[in-house]
Amino acid sequence: MENGKWKVMKNKEYSIAMNWSYVGLSVVVFSILTVLVLYLPNMREIDSTILRSVRLALSQFPGYIPVFVSEFGRANNFLWPQITAACVLVSHRMYLRAFMLVLIANCALFVKELIKDYICRQRPEGCDISSFSFPSGHCTFTMCFYGIIIYLVHVHIKSDFWRNFLIILFGAWIFMMGVSRMWLGAHFPTDVLAGMFLGFFFAQLFIILDKSISR
Repeated sequence: MENGKWKVMKNKEYSIAMNWSYVGLSVVVFSILTVLVLYLPNMREIDSTILRSVRLALSQFPGYIPVFVSEFGRANNFLWPQITAACVLVSHRMYLRAFMLVLIANCALFVKELIKDYICRQRPEGCDISSFSFPSGHCTFTMCFYGIIIYLVHVHIKSDFWRNFLIILFGAWIFMMGVSRMWLGAHFPTDVLAGMFLGFFFAQLFIILDKSISR
């Protein structure tokens, strides 16, 4: 029995170490993207070329798709997913997880705003949104929040069908959020990637804390 417990503890330690490696990867990639945006003279032109290609490729599909997806990433719509998820966790007496979920999701939003105001990158040409562009706030929150939800689904949903269905659903939603921001011309590809990796960073912090607490 003791040997079995030791193996479980070693597996958790290995798993947490993997999550720390993902944190490091997120920091490295985000830092590289930030340096490119700040110091590569023709980065905006490269981004604009890729953005035009993406929008051209997606122009054959209905325009209401990115509008619908992006609407759920607006700041005034961030609250309801958090309330819903927290209520579900509280109903299962996971009070600390509910608190950590809301805290880390909002920390991600706060840090994103600080970085936006530091980088001060202008939006793509033709976009009438007044806020700065780098990183994408929609992508930061979506990756952070739904990344955490995917982890919780993987850990707590016992049914293989529902676990796989929800993981695919939320994974597709994260992907579509990134696509929709470029589709609408609201963000450059580097904005989207930076937002995804920033959100992934915070999602991994939640997972590390959760695994450490549940040892």
